[in-house]
Amino acid sequence: MIFYAGLGVMILTTLLGRTVKERGMKTLSHEQLGFVMASFSKMRIVGMYILFCIVGVYLVLGYLKWLDYLAEVGINPTVCYFVLIMLYIVTSQGLSIAKLRKMDLPAEYLRSVYIGAGLQLLGISALLIATINFMGHSMELR
Repeated sequence: MIFYAGLGVMILTTLLGRTVKERGMKTLSHEQLGFVMASFSKMRIVGMYILFCIVGVYLVLGYLKWLDYLAEVGINPTVCYFVLIMLYIVTSQGLSIAKLRKMDLPAEYLRSVYIGAGLQLLGISALLIATINFMGHSMELR
């Protein structure tokens, strides 16, 4: 039950975070919006490749039965997967915010970015905690 609650919190905070960020974009002029979009095009592409690599490695390890081996050794691959995803999100959010702070953008827009990023991090943290809790309970059942 805790896993589903964490998943629900993650979905809700992700939607709220995206909504807050989208509303913040309305405070930008067309030139500022174009500048922001152009400034992040390469970052979005690189981020997508990194995310696909994380997911791909996890799937390949599962296909090759290495996830079972890692579990036997005492490493929980699912928790490691979610930790990597969380690190990816934290790093990409941090780099994005650092880049945005260097631009001459309205304070209202930056505030919406901070709030949106905080909500998204809260959601992924809830999912990570729920996953760790779920994995601990599933290990007890064995």
